[in-house]
Amino acid sequence: MPSLRGGTPVSDGIPKQGRPAFNWAVGRHSPQAERRFQAGSRSEGVPPSIRLLEGTLNQEVGTLIHGSFPKRWPLTFLLALLLACAGCGGDVTLSWTSVATPEPEPTYQATIRRTEYGIPHIEAEDWGSLGYGYGYAYAQDNFCTAMRGIVAATSRSAEFFGEAGGDPVTDLVLRFLFGDREAFEANFLPDADSAAHRVVEGFAFGMNRHLRERGVENLPEGDSGCRDADWVFEIDATDLWMLLGRIPLKGSSDEGIVRRAIFNTTGPSPGATSTFEEADQSELAEGLGRLARALSRPGHGSNALAVGSDLSQSGKGLLLANPHRSWTGDGSFYQVHLTLPGEYDVAGAALQGLPWIGIGFNADLAWTHTTSFATRFTLYELELNPDNLLQYRYEGEWRDITTEDVTIQVKGQDGMLEERTHTFYRSHFGPVINLKELNGLFDPWPLANGSVLALRDANEPRAATFFDQYRAMGQASNLDEFTEALKSIAIPVFHTLAADRHGEAFYGEVAVVPHVTQAQLDGCLTRIGRLLAGLSNNAALVLNGSEANCEWGEDADSPPGTNLYGYEARPKVRTRDYVGNSNDSYWLSDPNNPLTGFPLVFGWLGGEGQQQMLRTRIGHLMVEERRNAADGLDSAPGFTLESLKGLMFTNRVFAAELTLDDALDLCAALPADTADEDERRALAACAVLAGWDRKAEIDSRGTQVFREFWRRIRRELADDFTNVVDSNRFWAQDFDPADPLGTPHGIDLDEPRNRELVVAALSGAVLALEDAGVALDAPWGDVHFAPRNNLRIPIHGGDDDLGVYGAISAPLGDGGYAARGGNSHLQAVTWGDDECPIADTLLVPSQSTDPESPHYADQTELYSRKEWVRFPYCEDQISAAQIGETVEIEE
Repeated sequence: MPSLRGGTPVSDGIPKQGRPAFNWAVGRHSPQAERRFQAGSRSEGVPPSIRLLEGTLNQEVGTLIHGSFPKRWPLTFLLALLLACAGCGGDVTLSWTSVATPEPEPTYQATIRRTEYGIPHIEAEDWGSLGYGYGYAYAQDNFCTAMRGIVAATSRSAEFFGEAGGDPVTDLVLRFLFGDREAFEANFLPDADSAAHRVVEGFAFGMNRHLRERGVENLPEGDSGCRDADWVFEIDATDLWMLLGRIPLKGSSDEGIVRRAIFNTTGPSPGATSTFEEADQSELAEGLGRLARALSRPGHGSNALAVGSDLSQSGKGLLLANPHRSWTGDGSFYQVHLTLPGEYDVAGAALQGLPWIGIGFNADLAWTHTTSFATRFTLYELELNPDNLLQYRYEGEWRDITTEDVTIQVKGQDGMLEERTHTFYRSHFGPVINLKELNGLFDPWPLANGSVLALRDANEPRAATFFDQYRAMGQASNLDEFTEALKSIAIPVFHTLAADRHGEAFYGEVAVVPHVTQAQLDGCLTRIGRLLAGLSNNAALVLNGSEANCEWGEDADSPPGTNLYGYEARPKVRTRDYVGNSNDSYWLSDPNNPLTGFPLVFGWLGGEGQQQMLRTRIGHLMVEERRNAADGLDSAPGFTLESLKGLMFTNRVFAAELTLDDALDLCAALPADTADEDERRALAACAVLAGWDRKAEIDSRGTQVFREFWRRIRRELADDFTNVVDSNRFWAQDFDPADPLGTPHGIDLDEPRNRELVVAALSGAVLALEDAGVALDAPWGDVHFAPRNNLRIPIHGGDDDLGVYGAISAPLGDGGYAARGGNSHLQAVTWGDDECPIADTLLVPSQSTDPESPHYADQTELYSRKEWVRFPYCEDQISAAQIGETVEIEE
C-alpha cells in the first residue's frame, strides 16, 4: 500500500488507521449501522427487525467491502444465514466497529532529501528500498527520458512510433539478441533474491509510483517530454534490465553499423564477382572509415586525472572526472547520493535509468572512467560448404548455421498494428553479419572466397556481475579493496582511474576485452583479416573460424565462462605520482613510465608507439606545468583542489598552439593587392586570428574561425582510425615515438600543397561562418551556447578535435553552435583530516529535462560562470544544504 508520510495515505478509500468490521449484536438495532452495512456490502432487503444471535464476527467475517472472507465463512453461508434470520421475528442489529487490522509490513521504505540544484540524497535500510527511493526521485526529474529508453530497449519503438519515429531494424535486432521477455528473464536476469535484482525492481516500483501520482496527463511537455503519450506505461524489473542490457553493447553489437550488419544478413545469395585484393583499396578504406567513426563514437570521449601524494600539496589523493557524454537521452548523466547505512554510502553520477552510481566517490575513495577503444568483439571468417551454404567448416567437420525468426509489432500509417518478421542467422560464434554498408564486396553469401563473416561479442549482458562490481567499487575504502572489486571484469567499455585519501592513484584497462593473444593475431588472421586490420589500425579483426585454436582463450583468473582476459594480464598502474587518460590507449596513461608489451586488442586507438590525440597531449603537458608551477594557477608546485579545477577550465586550444603561428606567417606573405577570392577570405580570417587569445573562453574572439579552419584541415588529412592528423606531409616536425607529447607540431610551409590547403581552409572557414550568420570576431559565448527555454546560455570549451581539454560537442548551425554534449558530470574530489570527502561537482546539462523545473538549467548557468557545487556528503552538510521537506515514502 503506497503511502507518503505526513500526507494522505494512498489506499482504497478506507482510513488506514482503522479497518471497518461488522458487529452483529442482539437487541442493539441501529439505523446508522444498517445504512453502513448496506453501503459496505451493497446488499439490500435485509429486514432490520430480526433477533437471532448475539456475538461478534469481526475477524471471522472479515470486511465485506474488501471481499475478504475466511474460507470457514464463505459468502454463500453468510447470505443463507441472513435469509434464515428473516423469519425469526426479532431484530438484528448491524453496526460497525473500528478494528485496528494489522497492516502488512511495507516492502519498500526510503527517505529522500534534496540539496541545492536538485541533487537527491536517498537513504534506505535495504537494496530494494534504496532502488525504490532512487527511482521515485529520479522519475520526478527525468521520467520521460528513461521511458523512451525502455520503449527502445524492449523492441517497441516501431509499435508506438511507426516507421517514421521508430526503428524497426533496432527493434528486431535487440529482440534477436535478447530474446523475448521470457527468454531474457531466463538467460540474463540475476536471482530474484539478489541485491542486483532487488535494487532494479525497487527502482521500477519507484518510477511507477511517480507516474501514478503525477498522471500521464501532467508529465513534462517538449522534445524530451511524454505528456499524454500512449507509450507511457508502468514498468517492471525486466523492462529496466533490458535498458541496462543495452549499455554494454553500445561499442559493439548495438552500435549502428554493427547492428545493421546483423540485420542485413539475408541468407545465401551467390553473386560475388571480385575479391577483396582486386577491389579499389581507397573505396574499401573509406567504408572502413565509417566503421571507425561509429566505433570511436564522437562526443563520447572523456578526460580523467588521478593524483597521488607525491604530486599533491596536501599528501592526499585527488581525482578529476570529466566524462564527455550526450546532454540528452539515456546516455546522459544524473547526480545522486545513495546511502544504505553501514553498507554503502556513495555519491556521484549514473547514466539515466541506471539504478547505481557509475562515476562517484565515498568517504575514502573516488573513481571515474574514460571511454576505451580496446577490442570488444572479433569477426570470424566461416568457410562455407559449397554443397550447402548453411554449413561451415569447423575442425574438419561441417556445422550448421541456424536460423531464427523474430517478430515485432509495427504501427502503420493508419494507426493499426501489423506483425513484421525477420530471419536472422547464427553460428556458434554468434550472428552471421553482412557489412555491405561498408562496401558492396561484403554483400554476397558467400563472399568471393566462399566464406561469410560472423561476430562474437564480448559484452553479452552479465546483469548481476555488472551491479555487483559497481557496488563493490563503491564500498572500497582504499585501492586494495578497489582493485579487488575490479577483478570480476564487468566494466563494459571504459578505462578506470581512481584515487584515495591515503595518497594512492590507479589506472587500469580493466574493461571487457576478449582473450585473443598476440600469437593468435599473428596466426589466425585470414587474408581478409590482414587486409582489414591494415586498413583499420587493427580495429576490425577477422579470425579463422575453422580452427579451434583461434577461439578466445582464458587466463587462470578470467571470470568463469567469459573468455575474457583476467585482471593480472591487464595494463595497469598504481602510483603515488599521477595517471591520466583522454581516450587514447593505456600506453601513456603514466607518461613517465609507459606501459608496453600488451596485445593489440587492449587498444587500437592511440596504441603503443602511435601518435596521440591532442587532448591526451595537452592533458599531460598541463600536469607537467603544474608540477613545475609554470601554469599561473598557483605559485606552489603540485595540485590542490582549486588548481585541479583550474586545469579543467583552462580552455586552451592546443591545435592553435601547434599551428597558428605558421598559418599567420603564410597570411603575412600573401599579396594583399593582387589576392584572389580565396586569399582575400584567408586574409580576413587571419586578421581576426592575429588578435585571438587561442582559447575557447566565453569572451574569446576568433575561436569560431579557427574551429572551422581546423575542421577543414582534419577533413583533408585526419585518419579515421587514429583520430589525428598523422600526415608526414603536413607537419614541420613529424611524430616521434620518443617524444610523443611534444610531436608533431608546426606546418611545413615549404610544401606547396600545405600552403594551398591552409589558404583553402581559412577561406572555407569564412564562407561557412558567413553562411551561418556568425560574425568572425563575435565573442565565443555569443555564438557557442546551450539553448534553454528560449535563452542562450554562453558555453565555454570547444571541440575535442581542437585539443580543448574541456570538450564540447556543438555543430555549426544557423546563428552559431548549439551545444548538445561533451563536458557532462564534472567531479573534483580530495580529502582532508576529517571523515568527509571534499567534492566539487557540476552536471553541465543540469538535473532535469523538464523545462518547468527549477533544475532545468541552473547548473548549466553555473558552468557558464565556471562555478562548482560543493557536494554535500556528510549529514551536517546535507542538512545545511537541504531544500524543501524531507520525504519518506513506503509501499
